Amino acid sequence: MNERLVQWTLLREWSYLQTCLRFPLSHRYGEYIRTEHGILDFVVLTKDCQLLIVELETSINDQRKLRFIGDQLQRYKKISFRPYPSTLILLYADDVTPVGLAQEIKRQCQYLNVLPRTYSLQKVRTLYQKMIAELTKSVGIPLGPTCAMDVCYLRWMNALIKPFVDRKVNELPISVFFDPNGKGIFKSRTVYSVRKRLCEDFELIRETLQRSLVLTEYGKRFADAMIPEVLIGHAQIPPLSLEQKRILLEVLTNGTIRPCKANIYYFLRFVYLTEGAWVPKPTAPEPKSESEPAFGYWQLTMALFGKRYSWRTITDFLSFTCNQCEELGLVERLKLEGTSDRAILTPLGSRILGLMEIDLHLKRERIHIPMQVS
Repeated sequence: MNERLVQWTLLREWSYLQTCLRFPLSHRYGEYIRTEHGILDFVVLTKDCQLLIVELETSINDQRKLRFIGDQLQRYKKISFRPYPSTLILLYADDVTPVGLAQEIKRQCQYLNVLPRTYSLQKVRTLYQKMIAELTKSVGIPLGPTCAMDVCYLRWMNALIKPFVDRKVNELPISVFFDPNGKGIFKSRTVYSVRKRLCEDFELIRETLQRSLVLTEYGKRFADAMIPEVLIGHAQIPPLSLEQKRILLEVLTNGTIRPCKANIYYFLRFVYLTEGAWVPKPTAPEPKSESEPAFGYWQLTMALFGKRYSWRTITDFLSFTCNQCEELGLVERLKLEGTSDRAILTPLGSRILGLMEIDLHLKRERIHIPMQVS
């Protein structure tokens, strides 16, 4: 882990930095400050209005490096920031600095009237990984988690949206959809929860604190685009109209990745990597040995999704997500004899996959580019 990443992490993990410096900190004063005596790594202001000028090092592992740091500290001693009093600190990683040199560092700091302070490089590495994981969730560097649900088709969202259309309203109490006494449209809590989760992840509805479901702007357009009941015959759930498919594709590519949308992206990536060679049927038997091709695909999906799914879960996941991609025109499923089918990316599916990859790359760059400045 290089010094720049260490500094980036420490200046964002304020609590740990305070512990290392042993001062109550107020805020960051500046970093990579150019002076006539050299470039300062960073300067922080304490709560009692004292400036801490910090020279940051990772490992100090030989006499040559120690002499070089000594020369730096002598120059930095001449720097002041009026009207604030200042203290010069040498902050280095004690877990990668030899014990013998650590004693010399303390003696040299005492001679120069510099405060020696230490941090753990392993601790900083852990904090960095934690911050990147948190950024992943909030910004979407990778996609985030998939969501294995018993959802065969996207058109099932129409079952939850249709009551809004029938009543010509944009808000309905949850009791209309599910009621513990069995008076709701959905008799099963599970069925209701799955339909609701699907609509939420595609940004069609939101739940209020008043226990109501409200159509979003996407949801209002989706409801307006529903095929009229007179045209669907005896079908309980209206199929997706052309306009509804367009709305779902608009939501899918708007840069906000939620689990049900992530399912589609991961499936498209899986089809791309495997050339669509294996889409298991829900009835496919679990492979009995590691030599079977199905076992290799099973392991690949778990590595790609970052989760450990049982055989039954993974076969349902791939089969159902393939159905959803077919509804949107992203893949074509070739029905084969045996336990699996093939899937082919359509030109639209290839464009969607490419767009989402570019979007992820841009988000990743927005995070990493500022860290390259020195």
